Amino acid sequence: MHEQDFNLLEGRSITLPELGREIENITGRQIKDSTGEIKRVIAHLPNFESDTDTFVATYQLDYKNDFIDATFTAPKSERSRLKEIAVNVELISYISRA
Repeated sequence: MHEQDFNLLEGRSITLPELGREIENITGRQIKDSTGEIKRVIAHLPNFESDTDTFVATYQLDYKNDFIDATFTAPKSERSRLKEIAVNVELISYISRA
C-alpha cells in the first residue's frame, strides 16, 4: 500500500518531521508523533569503520492499528540530534494490523 509514493522518498535526505508530513500527505491520515518512535538497528556484524548508524522511525497512524516504518541512516556524531537533522531515508514500509 502506497509503495510507489514511498519509493519517491527513499534515497532522499530529509528531516523526520518533514518525512512525517510527507507520510501524512501520501496516506491521507494523520500521524500521532511528527518524528515517530526512533530505535537503533543493531547489526549482527557491526562495521566499526562506518561513520553512520541505521535507525527505524515508526510512525503510528490515526487509522486502526496501522503504522509506517522508515529505515534511515544518520551520522554517528549526530545521534543525539536525530529529530533535528536531515537523515537519509533508505526504506519505507506500511504495516497493517487489520
